[in-house]
Amino acid sequence: MQTGKVMDQSVEDIIADGDKFFQKDKLIDAIREYQKAFDLVGKEENDDTADLAYKLSQAYNSLESKNDLNSRKFAEISLSIHRKNGEKELEVMDLINLGYIELDASKKEEGEAFFNEALKLSDSLKDPFLFCTALNAIAEMKAASAKTRNEASKMYEQVLKISEETEDWENFFEAKRGQIGIIRAEGEEEKALQSAMETLDKIDKIASGIKNKKEKKEFRKSLSFIYDVASDIAMELENVEEAIKIAQRSNQD
Repeated sequence: MQTGKVMDQSVEDIIADGDKFFQKDKLIDAIREYQKAFDLVGKEENDDTADLAYKLSQAYNSLESKNDLNSRKFAEISLSIHRKNGEKELEVMDLINLGYIELDASKKEEGEAFFNEALKLSDSLKDPFLFCTALNAIAEMKAASAKTRNEASKMYEQVLKISEETEDWENFFEAKRGQIGIIRAEGEEEKALQSAMETLDKIDKIASGIKNKKEKKEFRKSLSFIYDVASDIAMELENVEEAIKIAQRSNQD
């Protein structure tokens, strides 16, 4: 990255400050720092500038999800740079980002169009991770409507098959969460709990094959949302004992 300075502070330091604010959910402060850095390097059409534009799009979307003006503007800058530089894998991620931005702004048709474009591109690249990421996004959108839940279920099944074969556990468990959400939306809490517990068993099985204790802990931590879902369902069923057991499982080595 081109190293400009503001009051003896490098661009890298400014971005690092923005990252810290973003992680603490101090979004206005994060945007201020990211924008400061972007003002210094925004004319450079390289990966670092695209990454900074992506960060700005995410920060703006978190701050004002219903208004896509700024989030879309910076997401499109990132997309434009990656397209110009022929970085198709990153282009897929930009398209997915734009899809979520438009969905959040209640522009479903535009969001779906971006997701479908991402899916088509990832398929042409023969990249299973990107394909599953795009398909998960489309399934999540379709799962929100009773009319398209069956489509979503089929998509999640496809993701589960591909991601298990490639050991892409990020997309695998995202699809599992989606499946459980559909079961809950249909009012079948007992079935949802059973599915959630089977998913926790799957986590245990994978974790048992991770020898490094720190890596095993990080693996479980990355899937904390599954434990949260399982615990929520148990509490809804007024099964406090099961909820406690689930919490204990999340902390095991």
